[in-house]
Amino acid sequence: MREKKPTRLRDRNRLRTRQELLDTALDLFEVGGLATCSVDAVAKKAGTSKTTAYTYFPGGIDEMLRDQYRIIGERVRMRGEQMRNVATTAEDRIVALTAALLEVCAEPRVGRFYMMLTPALSPLLEPVVGETSGHFRKLIADDLHRKLPQGLSPLTCATLILGAGREAAIAVAREPSQREDLLSALRMMVRAMLSAKPGR
Repeated sequence: MREKKPTRLRDRNRLRTRQELLDTALDLFEVGGLATCSVDAVAKKAGTSKTTAYTYFPGGIDEMLRDQYRIIGERVRMRGEQMRNVATTAEDRIVALTAALLEVCAEPRVGRFYMMLTPALSPLLEPVVGETSGHFRKLIADDLHRKLPQGLSPLTCATLILGAGREAAIAVAREPSQREDLLSALRMMVRAMLSAKPGR
């Protein structure tokens, strides 16, 4: 058993170093965008060597930023599922997913990075962008199934809700005080969809 303790400590130290590098990359991105992010800058600010940084992230700054984006997306997904699981109505379950996104994006440095896809950043993050949205789209469509007027696609409506939620998250990343108003407006939109009467 004593032999495992150093391994555990070493593993914890590795995880801590890795997270420090990711957090430093996010700090640098917040200050000056992609232009200020480099492996050299991250290593220097984190108080480690460039070699160490590449040991953890062989793909360099691109890999760091993709991992950071994936981690934030996972936070949003887990929080959304947690909030959705305690909701009792379709409306509340749908709104819970956007509420989770806005909650995470209200943290300024996190929200600005997660929602502000610049032309330079978009290609870099393309492999991981949309993972959480795709998951949420399916959950929302499931909640809308059999609750919409005939002929109205749950997947189409889920896409509209997600688009509105994404725009709300961008606004919250810029100004967190808007969160409750935007969430109330989204709730009204979802309620209107759920109570819509069949068209002629």
